[in-house]
Amino acid sequence: MPNTIWIVSELFAPDDAATAHLMTQIAEGLAVESESSQYSIAVICAQPTYTSRGQKASRREIINGVQINRCWSTTFSKDRLMLRLVNVVTIMMTFFIKMLFRFRRGDRVLVVTNPPPLPFVATLAAKLRGAQTYLLIHDIYPDVLVPTGFTQPNSLLYRVIDFATRRLYRAVTQIITIGRDMKKLVLQKDPNLKSKVSVITNWADEQMSPVPKEDNKFQKQIGLNNELVIQYSGNMGRTHGLDVIAEAATILEQNGIGEVQWMMCGWGSGKKNFKQICKEKNLQSVTILDPVPREDLAALISAADISIISFIPEMSGISVPSRMYNILAAGCPIIGITEPDSELAQTISDDDLGWVSPPDKPEQLADLVIQIYERRTELAGYRERCRIAATTKYTKESSIRAYYNLLSKV
Repeated sequence: MPNTIWIVSELFAPDDAATAHLMTQIAEGLAVESESSQYSIAVICAQPTYTSRGQKASRREIINGVQINRCWSTTFSKDRLMLRLVNVVTIMMTFFIKMLFRFRRGDRVLVVTNPPPLPFVATLAAKLRGAQTYLLIHDIYPDVLVPTGFTQPNSLLYRVIDFATRRLYRAVTQIITIGRDMKKLVLQKDPNLKSKVSVITNWADEQMSPVPKEDNKFQKQIGLNNELVIQYSGNMGRTHGLDVIAEAATILEQNGIGEVQWMMCGWGSGKKNFKQICKEKNLQSVTILDPVPREDLAALISAADISIISFIPEMSGISVPSRMYNILAAGCPIIGITEPDSELAQTISDDDLGWVSPPDKPEQLADLVIQIYERRTELAGYRERCRIAATTKYTKESSIRAYYNLLSKV
């Protein structure tokens, strides 16, 4: 009987959140890669809890060559902390039981870092059953809790989580990060991990490509003309520093520069506050849209001249925005509001795919936008370079192959 490569993730299809989408693509890609090998591909995940919350999926089914095993858990509202903790406890219990029954000696287990207890539970179950654990880091704990003010590096909570995280890193077989800055942060925790840390980037959706403006429904819907359109699309969370965009828009309007239009589309805890700031400042150059379905994403991005991805300070190594690969595939250059050593900044700089502006510096962002507007004839070259990078360097095929080579290596 062949050994199994297990994908362990709370989120999986039919959920369409970013993590669910990526983990589904990894599982199905590995199934294609392993068709003629000694491994079968299987998943342990939860019932839909995010974008498809409330939908009941089969407990066990095979889709595109992947055997999917879904676990039960409570589904209380995530808005109340205690009820959310109950959800986490129940899903960890059912995951652990499922893994103890399913894992076998010689299996490979790829587990993602969210929710935070999951890799600890998966690693324990794998150890008890003689399987090997491969940790896919999307968020580094407890570091991700610091920029938002949830905790501080000298707090007891930080030290306890950091100690447990270092032990986890030493216990797993391999560590996979999705950015060079993330790998650097992992090695700062333990330089002895160098031989077991790899970087495998994310990629763009296969359907992502430029949509001509004359065929673009968003171009007509928003009534865009000859303005320089700068778009933000995606999660508007606490770490994304949207205030700097509102402040830059204010500076440009106060200086009578009306040829710039900001198109904001997304969701998250920071959206309400951003709307309030725009209302208080009476910003006329900002349009705020509701999120769009994944199938409309290419058209949305293509309606802009530039996309913007912003972070608050001290996020380098903590978060790598997967949305940048879709943006590049749509042929749209990027303004990255981020530290210069972040994966976002390095990706932009490596192939001249846009510009980098420091966090919390709205004056510099406003000056940069003016410079881009004055040299907007150069945007065609940026668009071409973005598309080339997405289709040659950051492809699904190369990343899935890297996952398979790592997971199947003796």
